[in-house]
Amino acid sequence: MIMRLYSMYAAILNPMKGLGNPLDQFLYKRQAPREPLFVNVPASVDLEWYSCGNGVIESKFECARLSVPLDYKRPENGLRAIVPIVKFPAESNVPYKGSVLYNPGGPGQPGVELIYLDSFFEDIRSDVVGPGWDIIAFDPRGMGYSIPHGSCNITPGTFVPGRQNATTLPTTPTRSNTRHRRRAPTFPPNNDEVVFNMLIPDDPPSRKTIAYAEADSWTRACQELVSQYNQAGPHMNTVVMATDMLSIAQALAREKNESNTILNYYGPSYGSLLGQYFATLYPDNVGKFYLDGVVDADTWVTQDNANTTIIHVDKIWSKFFSACYDAGPTKCSMFTGRNSHAVRDRFNAITAKLNATKYELEGIPEAPHLNITSLLWTIKGLAFGGGYSPSFIWPLLSNYLVSLETLLASIGSANRDPEVSRRALSEFEKRAEPAVDLYTKISESFYQVACTDARDLRGVEITDADWKVWKAVSKIIGPYKLADRVRCTKWPIRPSWEWYGPVGGKTRTPILFAGTTLDLITPLINSEKARTLFKGAKMLYVDEIMHTVSGTKNRCAARHVLAYFQNGTLPGHDNRCKGEATIFK
Repeated sequence: MIMRLYSMYAAILNPMKGLGNPLDQFLYKRQAPREPLFVNVPASVDLEWYSCGNGVIESKFECARLSVPLDYKRPENGLRAIVPIVKFPAESNVPYKGSVLYNPGGPGQPGVELIYLDSFFEDIRSDVVGPGWDIIAFDPRGMGYSIPHGSCNITPGTFVPGRQNATTLPTTPTRSNTRHRRRAPTFPPNNDEVVFNMLIPDDPPSRKTIAYAEADSWTRACQELVSQYNQAGPHMNTVVMATDMLSIAQALAREKNESNTILNYYGPSYGSLLGQYFATLYPDNVGKFYLDGVVDADTWVTQDNANTTIIHVDKIWSKFFSACYDAGPTKCSMFTGRNSHAVRDRFNAITAKLNATKYELEGIPEAPHLNITSLLWTIKGLAFGGGYSPSFIWPLLSNYLVSLETLLASIGSANRDPEVSRRALSEFEKRAEPAVDLYTKISESFYQVACTDARDLRGVEITDADWKVWKAVSKIIGPYKLADRVRCTKWPIRPSWEWYGPVGGKTRTPILFAGTTLDLITPLINSEKARTLFKGAKMLYVDEIMHTVSGTKNRCAARHVLAYFQNGTLPGHDNRCKGEATIFK
């Protein structure tokens, strides 16, 4: 669920590596061009495993491309989709347990290029599944190396030939192989701009106009490039991808000559929704399922989900100030004063200069090259995004805020040359330079899946009351997230296979759900609700500020999850883990 705001803070996160950081899957360098990783890997209805390449990293993995029906409701038409898959093989010196399929979330995150993250799969083995398991990841429909591809932001001529449309082969098994110089003014806040004593200026009126303009532009591009039946658009919904997971499980069973098709699965964030869909549709095929940071399936299909997504955002950010003060000046650059209130007041002094509504409505001139609205959105995006992993992001965010504070103080100083201010702004912007290519690809896929999953929202009006409701849930990010629903009201592509739930039922193996006490986008109430929908399911609670339990590196939680994958042990009354994270280390 992180995609939409990734561009606001991607660059400042680049130094962080490892499964302990849940943002890692966004920080690897993309392969360019895509094709070489799978260039010698033929597609087949069976899993034919090949070396992923000759490099040190690639040689640790095996690659395959699985041919599946483009449309599971009309398989007889001969159109095929290709699902790219990577395998991190189990150790050879321990008893073999089988395979665990992994989806990193999103929607919009490809799984294949996770191989380029330092020790990512090793960390899944040590912290989640334990020894003896093959760990398998795949690129969902329309994403990464999959065919047909779903990108909307490039012209048809730039597609690699054969990638935009579905293929017709193979359909049979083959043999398997292994402005002005002035100081930024300060404005008194309105009462509805204050939450937890934090000053969060409103978005300017142009926010709505921009949201609709972005939605119109995006939907036109997607309709032109990926909306036809033999293209990705009508098949990029969760029910199709859950059935692709069944196809993968069936191919794995054939490979091992197993009579039963059992899928073991680890799905954080949006991956939890894939897991719920699979468990509902194919309950007899459910093996060990660990669903962490759970998406609410009911409100996912309406996209009217403020109260099942962003309810903790403002509270999480309010905890930054006490964490910073407790850490002290050597660890938190925003430290000031005698208590945490002083740190908060320092933040408020920054946001008081970013009242974009005043600038927009009253025509107040900005400093040269300084876009107050852009800075405001960036601050909100950073305050929101920091909640994904405070222990990793908040120290960097602290430096960012001090940099912005310095910039705003320097703008228009009488003894400063305008060129000095421009250079200061340039240096500041480098700290939050968007990773444009990766962000664009991921955010596209997020909306394509979310809006294709949703009931038909075309023509639904987003009213002023809606904007107020979302703002009431989160002043930091509410209106921005409502723009997601705006896009879905413009989305023209309807799925070939429509399925809207409900989720739930009795599964072959009980599911383990998990959540943290303060998750900014998949609150704990979702995990608790999902547990009640699947008979025999259990719940793991972890007292941390983090998106998903896995990102916390909580040793207590790891013991429970490893016990589940190693011997099937589910938590009993000892299902609550205390927080262990130190934010400013």
